[in-house]
Amino acid sequence: MRKELGGIAMAVAMATTFVVAGSAPGMAAAPDIGVTDVVQTRRISEVRTSPDGRFGAAVVTEPSVADNTVTSRILVLSLAKPAEVRTVATVTGTTGRITNLRWSPEGTSLAYLAPRDGADEIWQVPVRGGKPGKPLDFAGPAVLIGGKHEAFRLANVPPHPAKILAFEWSPDGRRLAFTTPRPGGRPTADGVVFDERTMDLRTLETGEYDLTRNGLWLLDTATGHQRHIDDFVMGPLAVPGKPGMAWSPDGSRLAFVTRESQRPTDNLDTARILDAATGRVTIVDTAGARPFPSAWSPDGRSILASKDDKLLAVPVGGGAPEPVAALPAGTRMSSSGSAWWSAAGDRVFAMASDERRESLYSAPRSGILAPATPAAGTLSGCSFDAARRQGLCVREDAATPPRLVVVDAANGTVREGHDPNAWAAGVRLTRPRAAEWTLPSGHRATGYRLVPDGCGGGNRCPAVVITHGYDATERFMAEENEWQYPSQVFAAKGYVVLLVNESRSSQDPRDAVAAMEAAVKSEVDGGFADQGRVGIMGYSRGAFVSEEAIARSTVFKAASAGEGGSPSLIPGSGQTADRVNGPVLQQAGPAAGSLTLSIHQFVKGKNVPAEFVVFGDETHVFHQPRHRAAAMNQNLGWFDRWLGS
Repeated sequence: MRKELGGIAMAVAMATTFVVAGSAPGMAAAPDIGVTDVVQTRRISEVRTSPDGRFGAAVVTEPSVADNTVTSRILVLSLAKPAEVRTVATVTGTTGRITNLRWSPEGTSLAYLAPRDGADEIWQVPVRGGKPGKPLDFAGPAVLIGGKHEAFRLANVPPHPAKILAFEWSPDGRRLAFTTPRPGGRPTADGVVFDERTMDLRTLETGEYDLTRNGLWLLDTATGHQRHIDDFVMGPLAVPGKPGMAWSPDGSRLAFVTRESQRPTDNLDTARILDAATGRVTIVDTAGARPFPSAWSPDGRSILASKDDKLLAVPVGGGAPEPVAALPAGTRMSSSGSAWWSAAGDRVFAMASDERRESLYSAPRSGILAPATPAAGTLSGCSFDAARRQGLCVREDAATPPRLVVVDAANGTVREGHDPNAWAAGVRLTRPRAAEWTLPSGHRATGYRLVPDGCGGGNRCPAVVITHGYDATERFMAEENEWQYPSQVFAAKGYVVLLVNESRSSQDPRDAVAAMEAAVKSEVDGGFADQGRVGIMGYSRGAFVSEEAIARSTVFKAASAGEGGSPSLIPGSGQTADRVNGPVLQQAGPAAGSLTLSIHQFVKGKNVPAEFVVFGDETHVFHQPRHRAAAMNQNLGWFDRWLGS
């Protein structure tokens, strides 16, 4: 059973400003969106508002399939005229990116991390433009981070050398805190005892056996003196905001987060406070809550943390956490973990998500968080001025690529700003429609359906399901969800496309497959899809579900799985399937190769058509534009071959 959510679909339609499928007769024909368009969609990776609220800055990434590079560009704009931007810094390369964008305390320059000299270091550029320079020279070694490297595992970040990992200016500009990669060394002449607490298969693959620590340093900006505080395990940099740290309002203390290991599954954060004058570090008891080091109270006595459905104020000097706001039912803190107080301390703000979208929420002290703006679609990455009055955010929805908007925190108004994806106004797209489906178990699954013109009314089209756990939301073809499965291009080729989330009410793999089947059944029952031509695809968690579906269900006739797989297709796993019901394409980088190869050999052993494509030097979410385009074209060709477009 399918339920189409008309209100959400209408909001999407109202936000759509480009040519869509089903436009009125006589409208000028527009070309269909293509693979190159998808790969070269510009993403806004960071936004920052100046302390005085007059200006904003953003890092926009611009992939090029032809050059196989990505250009990171720092754009500066006036919040009074946010559509007008100027570029003040760029970095172009296959793996190098601009990250950690920060305004100087006086608001006259921007600092950032970039490998301008070959490894990530801090660079500073005047806000009006000019030649970037280094505010400090760090003599430590450059360490290879990212990709599969254990040193600082970043599954979604290109492997590249770094001397500095993160930095934060104190509010008065007197100090600069920064962290550095400090990999441990362990002699291997006598062998290494395997430790299940800190090692896994990747440890053996990389030959990197020790926990890697971050060196925490303070720079005195007046004298240039660099003081090493200590070394800490700060966890995987793949976790948004890690390593996280922030200065107290008076600049006397630094809050930062540590962890027990670099494992992405280790979710226990420990909050620590550094006294900048003495160098003393103390641990803050958060009572099991997840700390947000950037969320100091205006009086500097506490930081915010979240636990279950509540935001808590945790005293940094000791004492029990105090509830300050509650999340509404069905809402959770966003993965970015952003929360902050108003300047007066009478309201709390947070980036939170329901099952459809991320947005800015706020509440009076001891209240229930509610959306702070009426804006449709997703608001993310918000950054506000020192007074917490005005900020810059990224806005997008399922039908509209990311662009910048200005948000007024007091009245919730949103003004459109710079659109780095103006090209989308000139291509033909199929409008995604929000939908939900009821499983035989009674659980509910959500997602989106893209139905091309010509499907239905007696004409049944091939259909494909794209899945990756729970993140089919109001974002435009997000690579974290769709990976190398371009929904809009499939729709342009005549496929009914279903972006399907698993039910959050069940962890049973059978319900995951049932959610995919329910979405397909609704399109077959509605006369849109041909039940004999249905495929499924997904990466990571979606690869598990796709392979479970092709092994356990007769609904799906072909599958594609990226960067992962299911034990059902691994010989000797104890869960091995008796059969495989259709051809299987697998795509993976080197880190997932051993798992993928075992599955590939099992599928071929069942006399089922199978292909395994390996992309060298790739990350979990591919970072090379040419690889992304090649993988997308392979998927399009695979389903054309077995389902027929």
